Amino acid sequence: MFKKAILWVVFFAAVAALLFYYLGAGQVDYAITVNGERLGGLQGIAVATGGLLIAGLAVVGALALVALVLAGTSMVLLGVMAFFFTALLFAFSPLLAPVVGIAIIVALVFRKRKDNLPPR
Repeated sequence: MFKKAILWVVFFAAVAALLFYYLGAGQVDYAITVNGERLGGLQGIAVATGGLLIAGLAVVGALALVALVLAGTSMVLLGVMAFFFTALLFAFSPLLAPVVGIAIIVALVFRKRKDNLPPR
């Protein structure tokens, strides 16, 4: 569902950008030169729109990379918090430490993994 929402946002942003260029930038006399030939009118708008779409793809790629970095950072911080939680547990309750330690080991050994089960 999140992927679909992102696609809709990108679609509407591209449509809004195209409308801006066709309605707003089409009234401005800007010069685009390709191989010494000046482009204007619809050709100029088409070239400008292509550049805008490439820039939009670069922005989407950068945002995806930032999202991946943030997801990785959150997983590392989750591990650090779990480590500190267990360290504090063992430090403040030395009587429960052996029982909790054995419970953690048993839970890790006998946990069920859904992705490694053979098909039936």
